[in-house]
Amino acid sequence: MAPQQKSKTSSHRSEKEIDALLKRLHSGCRFILFEDVKKNDISNILRNAAQPDEVHSELGRALAHSYIESLDDALGERILLSLCCGEDIESNSSNSHHQTSKTNYASAANAFFSYLAEYVLANNNGEDSNDSTAQEKRYQIRSKWLQWCVRCEELISPADDGSSANSNGGGRSVLISCLKNYSSICVGNSSSGGCDMVYRSLKCSTSRKYWIRSIASALELAITTSGGGLEESDVLFQDFHSLFEACTLQARGKIQFHDLLAHNEESRLILNESLRICTMNLHNDRSVCQFTIKMIEYLAVSLASYLDQLVYASTNPHESVAVLELSYEWLRGLSDLIRSASAKELDEDNTKSLTKAIDAIIVAILPQLSSSTSSFMVAFEMTSICATIASAINTLGQYSTFTTAKSAAAMRLGTLALSLESDREIKGVCDLLLGVFSCFTDDAALVDNDVTFVGWILYALGCVFSSRPNCAKKALMMKKVGEKLIKRIPTIIASSISSSSSGEEKSERLHLIDLLASLKSEPPSTNYQHLIEVISEAISDSDQTNLHSWRRRPLALEDQCSGLLVGLTFLHMSVMSPILTEHGYQRTLAFLTSFLECYPRAASRVLPSVLDTVRMSSQQSPPLPQILSTSFAFIASKPILSDPHSAHLAWTYLSPLTNDGVPSATRASIIRILPQMCLNNKKLFRRIRDVIGKSMVSTDPMVRIAATATLSDMAKLDLLRDVEGIVSWIQGRLNDEESTVTRFALSALRYLVQNEELDFDLVVRVLEKRLGTDLGVVDDFLGWDILALESLVELLSEGGLEEDDDDESHDEEDEEEGGPAPTTKTVKAVTLLIELALNISSEERYDFSTQSRILSKIYQSLANYSALILGLDPESIRTCADLTSIPEDLRGDWERYVELKTIVQSGMSLVTRMEDDTKNDDSGSTTAEFSINLVAMMQLLLSFEEETFGSFVFRKGSSSSKGKNEGAQQHRVSKAVLSALPEISAIRSMYESDESVSARVAAYFYALGVEDDNDPIPQTSALLAEMTECISYFAPSADPPSYAMQVFSITNAMSAVFRSIQNADENCREELFETAVDQLEEWATEFSEYGYIALSALALATDDSPQLYSGISRVQNIILDGSGMFETEDVKLLCTCMVAARLSQTTDARVVDLLDSVEKSIERHNGQSCFGGYLGLAIFVQSVARKIRSHGSDPSEDWCREQARRCICILVKSLNNCTLTDDESILELASCIETGKSSDTLPLPSELTAKDGAAQKLIGVIIALSHCFPALAGVSADLLKSVVAVIDKLPWGSGKGFATHAAYKTLIDAGMYSMDDLSGAIANTVACVQGFDSDCIDLLDPLFSLASLCRLSSGKVKEELDLVNATTTRILNTSSRMSSKGKTMAVFTCCASIGELPGVTSFVPNIYSSVKKDQVSNVVAMMEETLLNGEVECTHASALALGVLCAMRNSSQTTQQHKREKKSDRKNVDVNSIIQGKGGTVMEIVLQQVAKAHSDVLVEHSGTNRATKQLCILFEALQAVALPGSFSRVIETTLHSSAVGGTELTNSSLKILFSQIESGRRRIGFDGRGFLDMSTRLTKLPAEDLSKLIGAAGAQQMMTAMPNLLLQLPTSAGEEVAKCLWGISRDLSPENQMVMTEFFVGMKTIFASAGKESKDKSKLSTSPALLRALQNFAASGLFDEFCKVAQSSKIDASSSSYASSIAAYLECLDMISASTITTDTMGIQSDVAYNNVLVMASCASFSSKQTRRVETWIARQNVRGDPSNLRMLLLSSLAVAPQARNDIEMKESIANLFDIMLVAGTNNTLCIELIAAKIAYWWDSRYMNEMSAATHPIQRVTTMSSFLISSNLCFEVQSLPNKEISAIFDLFVTDLPAKLALLCQTWKISDDISNRATRLCKDATDKKKACLQKIIQLLDGGGE
Repeated sequence: MAPQQKSKTSSHRSEKEIDALLKRLHSGCRFILFEDVKKNDISNILRNAAQPDEVHSELGRALAHSYIESLDDALGERILLSLCCGEDIESNSSNSHHQTSKTNYASAANAFFSYLAEYVLANNNGEDSNDSTAQEKRYQIRSKWLQWCVRCEELISPADDGSSANSNGGGRSVLISCLKNYSSICVGNSSSGGCDMVYRSLKCSTSRKYWIRSIASALELAITTSGGGLEESDVLFQDFHSLFEACTLQARGKIQFHDLLAHNEESRLILNESLRICTMNLHNDRSVCQFTIKMIEYLAVSLASYLDQLVYASTNPHESVAVLELSYEWLRGLSDLIRSASAKELDEDNTKSLTKAIDAIIVAILPQLSSSTSSFMVAFEMTSICATIASAINTLGQYSTFTTAKSAAAMRLGTLALSLESDREIKGVCDLLLGVFSCFTDDAALVDNDVTFVGWILYALGCVFSSRPNCAKKALMMKKVGEKLIKRIPTIIASSISSSSSGEEKSERLHLIDLLASLKSEPPSTNYQHLIEVISEAISDSDQTNLHSWRRRPLALEDQCSGLLVGLTFLHMSVMSPILTEHGYQRTLAFLTSFLECYPRAASRVLPSVLDTVRMSSQQSPPLPQILSTSFAFIASKPILSDPHSAHLAWTYLSPLTNDGVPSATRASIIRILPQMCLNNKKLFRRIRDVIGKSMVSTDPMVRIAATATLSDMAKLDLLRDVEGIVSWIQGRLNDEESTVTRFALSALRYLVQNEELDFDLVVRVLEKRLGTDLGVVDDFLGWDILALESLVELLSEGGLEEDDDDESHDEEDEEEGGPAPTTKTVKAVTLLIELALNISSEERYDFSTQSRILSKIYQSLANYSALILGLDPESIRTCADLTSIPEDLRGDWERYVELKTIVQSGMSLVTRMEDDTKNDDSGSTTAEFSINLVAMMQLLLSFEEETFGSFVFRKGSSSSKGKNEGAQQHRVSKAVLSALPEISAIRSMYESDESVSARVAAYFYALGVEDDNDPIPQTSALLAEMTECISYFAPSADPPSYAMQVFSITNAMSAVFRSIQNADENCREELFETAVDQLEEWATEFSEYGYIALSALALATDDSPQLYSGISRVQNIILDGSGMFETEDVKLLCTCMVAARLSQTTDARVVDLLDSVEKSIERHNGQSCFGGYLGLAIFVQSVARKIRSHGSDPSEDWCREQARRCICILVKSLNNCTLTDDESILELASCIETGKSSDTLPLPSELTAKDGAAQKLIGVIIALSHCFPALAGVSADLLKSVVAVIDKLPWGSGKGFATHAAYKTLIDAGMYSMDDLSGAIANTVACVQGFDSDCIDLLDPLFSLASLCRLSSGKVKEELDLVNATTTRILNTSSRMSSKGKTMAVFTCCASIGELPGVTSFVPNIYSSVKKDQVSNVVAMMEETLLNGEVECTHASALALGVLCAMRNSSQTTQQHKREKKSDRKNVDVNSIIQGKGGTVMEIVLQQVAKAHSDVLVEHSGTNRATKQLCILFEALQAVALPGSFSRVIETTLHSSAVGGTELTNSSLKILFSQIESGRRRIGFDGRGFLDMSTRLTKLPAEDLSKLIGAAGAQQMMTAMPNLLLQLPTSAGEEVAKCLWGISRDLSPENQMVMTEFFVGMKTIFASAGKESKDKSKLSTSPALLRALQNFAASGLFDEFCKVAQSSKIDASSSSYASSIAAYLECLDMISASTITTDTMGIQSDVAYNNVLVMASCASFSSKQTRRVETWIARQNVRGDPSNLRMLLLSSLAVAPQARNDIEMKESIANLFDIMLVAGTNNTLCIELIAAKIAYWWDSRYMNEMSAATHPIQRVTTMSSFLISSNLCFEVQSLPNKEISAIFDLFVTDLPAKLALLCQTWKISDDISNRATRLCKDATDKKKACLQKIIQLLDGGGE
């Protein structure tokens, strides 16, 4: 209790003392009047006043002493109140009036606070250090002093109600004393409250200013007394830096508007005080104190932060100017400090601090201040500052500490230099660049600095500034420094690679140039090259796609300078770097061209660099001629010459190179680019004209040639003016000794006539006079030089019609004469051209190549005229065409037509000869040009004939067996009929019920060969496994029909095996084929000799694929070497013939020996049946017949024809051996067949009978002969007719019924029989059937004949077929007494009534097209009934018949079957049988040539290549006319054989096909439906088959023709074809994405044409239903598949771009959305997912709702996981980023994404990246109208990410790896804060975004946290 009592006592005593002291103060103070004292002198007066006024000073000290004893807050408040306000305001004493009149208590206040300060600071001097009570008191005083400062300010400030403060006390003097003494405590005292806290607590600007001065004074005193030690300096720096930051760098957004002026004054005050203190220290000390060095570094860094306040002040120009002015003063003072400090003695740490300050100035401060002029009405002199900094850099000794020495800094300073106008300022920046980077030319410099691009940047800047006289010296120095750096680059790169691979990771790539430098230093340079392409694309944005409405806005001036510097840097790199020269130089020039097209004023700065590259390339060893020529062309280009200054520089450089004394090659090269220069800048015309005029009279031939050629080019470009004077130059060169000069002179005249500068007739008259020739005399020109003659021919093509001055007076005359007539000289020119064409080939002085060149020009000239000018009159030609004698008045017209026809005909012959000429290396280009001109001539004449004759220009083709046969099979069988045939499963069940029956095995073989439309083709191993199980039971009967049908079941099965091999992967086909051969050989050796038949059939079914050749040879050797392995002669002969058939495909010599052995074997078995041999011969004949044309001269065809006749001869001789005859007529017929002679005079036997025991043999011979009838018809129809007549002499029952079907079918096709003959034969056969007894076996022969003949008839044969059905039903009845053999034949007859039997009437099972479903059902039911209840042999026949019927499923012309009927059927097309031209016309000649070339193409031989070229030319010529639809068969067969001719023939076939379905084709008398049908069939082929057939390029043509195709189809068919075409484009897009693009372009064309038609209802032709179906399909039907295809290709960086496809698709959707279909029904309404997000993002352009939906989905995805998903999200972000249309949409989008981040977070999502991409695109968009923000100074220190923004960036970066794509987004994120803050200021949403960012910043990490913090700082206007 004692201490407490003592404390109370002491406090009470102090209170009394203070009361007494205050009373003394109020009663007796002398006052100092401060009204007359200047503010700055207050402290001095107080200091001086304290000495004489000891009473008041002692009073103040006493108050302080008493207060220290008590430390009572109430007493402290009383003291402050009394000092500030005078007499105690609570006192009511009588003498108050006297007391309140006192106005100054300064002396007491100063003593009071000074005593307290001394007491507090006594602790620092070690006084009372052990007294805890004193320490506590000092602490309490320090903690209360800040409150006293605030309280004093409150007491002297006016009240809130506006009343003035009580001023009886010391007032402001008390506050000043309080602040002054507290500053001495705060400075250097770490335990104080902090200078910044006092500043923030004071409310009045005056108080804050005094506090700043006080702190500065205290700091200055502390520095002087401390000695500048490191520890003391750190403390002092921390004290002052906190105040500086609170004053200058506080958030501008928190300052009230009316306080901004005071804030600016305070900032300027503390800055000046800082600079004053540092300057004083630098002047006073020899060395630099640590405080000064730290302050210099801090001032530089804080100045960069201070400039960020410009973002907040951007909406207030006055505030922005204030910030910039202070910044300039700041930088100027800072630069002076740096210069002074650099002259001092510096240690390593001080040097680093100083260089950091310089780094900040160069990288962040200078670019912003220098660019402020473009944004604000303020300008600063930066020259002195740059010079000061450069001087400091040169003074410093340690260069390695410069972090500025990077390409990014060089790029910024270079951009700054280019944006300046004053030479003085430019030299200042150049000094900076040289100072920073010249040190790296020293070998001792460290190699880990990033100087990869610095050398090229400096060199490019040196070239630019070399054209400025005042900067030339600096420019030369920069070029030298750049060259030294370039030479050091390999070492630097190698070191950086090794260090990065073994040590720490490289620093972050926070600038575009850093990213390029890192990519270039990596071994693979493809990413570097591709990124350059991205920049090139972005900076000009030349690719205008329809993916979105985004378009780049024009760049600001500084950005233009950056783009220019980037382009020039790349230019010099491409020349000086060997790795980049090959492609980089042209790529860079292309970039500069695009850049200059947008910003032409920069051309004058580009030109010096281009000229320097010319110099550099010419000095290299060896020189780079490609760069020289490319550079000259670029100098003459429009981007360079469109700018007047640049054009002047270009001409100044190039014109001296055209003078005498310059090397001829160089002079000629420059002269040759003059036309392009004149074209790009017509103001240069007079200068160019003078140069040409001077050069045309040069003695140097090369110069004259170049000058004349240049004049010709200028005439061609219509650049010549005042041609009167120029014509005289040309006339003077017509007789030049150099023929090339003459040639170009004539060419110049031609172009002058063409451009109507000269009259044609006048020119011709001048030529005749000058050259002494007459156009009417062809001999005058035949001796001319080839070059001159070519030009003359070209000139002669420019004639025309007469022009009448008085049109009205001649109207009636013109109508009577048919219009204006050709001029006189035109007629002579045409006549001369025709005579030259007719006579040139006979001129011996011209070689073949020369003749071809001249004729080519003649064709070109003639094709340039119309038919009228050529002298062709339609009426005259039409009249003469059908006359045998031409009237005299029409003879001239007809002869002209004949001459032109002769010219064309000789041209076609010449093409053939040119194809064979391979001596000349230029023959290819000559032939191509000749073909083009010949085609043009042919098209002219064909079009004339089409107009003249109409449809009569064509006539129906002549009949031929091939055409007829093919036509007979072109009928489809309905699916209903096919459904009635037995199923495969039924045959399998039948076989499994009794596997030991050979007939059932054969039936099962037939079933295995059936292709089910709904099932895939079975695998080879599965097929062979099925067959292996049953081959051992295969043993056909001796009956020829049954034997033939069972044998062909094996061939049918082997065809299925080969189809399965074809269907397998190409790499494993050879292995599968070898496996099949092994399996079949095992059959033959272990199970049955019929395995050899399977081997032979497989070899015969195999195509000519080289990979199967070894397997085929193996099969052949097995058969030929194993003659002793066969058990029966039939099998041996059959296999031998099949092998011979295979060998005949290559005209193998062994074939003849094999046929000899077969013939001898048959002769040895004279009395026995050798049906296997007969059947084998028939197979051989049909095989070789495929290579035989009706008229062929090829040796291989003659050989095939000879072997076929020989085999038929063997069969006819066998027929003779089976019959009893009285003469040798059959043998004579056989002799005629073998020799090919006519049989017209041969006698035929009157009657034939079969020999005893030869019945089976006779049937076998007849069946075999029937298969040979088509081939025999090709040899001679008369011989065929004779053979048929011989067989007809045989009695019924001999088997002749098996031959009647083939006989009549072949003879009718050959034109030998008519339908009437067929009807008679049917009637006779009916009579025979009715005449036989029902139980007679011979009845079956005519019955079989009747069944097959009925199906050939086009008439009604129902009664005949009913007779067949009734008879066979009666025979198969169980009560019938017919023999088993007869019943078997009845079964086969039932089958023959609905289709062809394999081995009997054909080689493949084929159902008749006229069969009805009920007929098939009846036959199948009858066979099934017989199978169950019939006799044994009948059941076997029924089983076999059911198998054959099942196999007939393959015979229909469904798509599944017709893809297997390949070459054999298509090669039977004869053009002459399809279409022929009118006699005597060019069309006839063309079609005859087509027929010949077509047949040569179908059968491969030595002339196939020549025929292919001819056919391409002919097809191109026929495109000009409308062809009959039947011609499509010619195109189709050519297309399927085009594998021989390659892609050229394929493309020609497709072009003529699609040309015929073009709309507007006029056809009279015929239609073009065949072309439409063929095009439809092509679209329905599987994509893989179509690709093999026509290739991806052909598929692209098909998509182009899609509109013409679909608009001519009905709705259902059109919709189906559209889906097929989409499937093709979808499947082929990975190889050629243009196929898909063309598909969408075609769709767009359809929709566009429909839109046009809807405006004109009278022309509406598009089906509305089809249009709606296509719209629905495009909008939703294919969307998911399109996304799947496109998306799967996007993940793979190596895939091709789908930008064009997506753009075309969007155009389709855009048209669809404008129609009745809305976006709500489109596929874009599907759920967003990874497999469609990229396309969804691209489709976001349709609506802001779609954009928001995609953005939201992307923003919510978690990026932790699959890298491919991350890649897809980044690409999709780039795709959706441009989809913004206005400010409102952008604001809503940004706010939405911030809201998503509040829920989903920032660290695991791409919200920040997506916002950065959107802001980046909006910033460079044309919608960005706030150019003040775009040109804001802060944009000068960005990462240059804007130079990556392009229309298709999401597709252009796909080839880059994920790391580089992420790096691009890092650049966007780095630039995001400044751009977002500026936009938010404009949009007035700064507070909202700042609030969201503040909440997000708490949980964010790493880069995203830094980004958010920067956003908050810029939005708030600065601050911590």
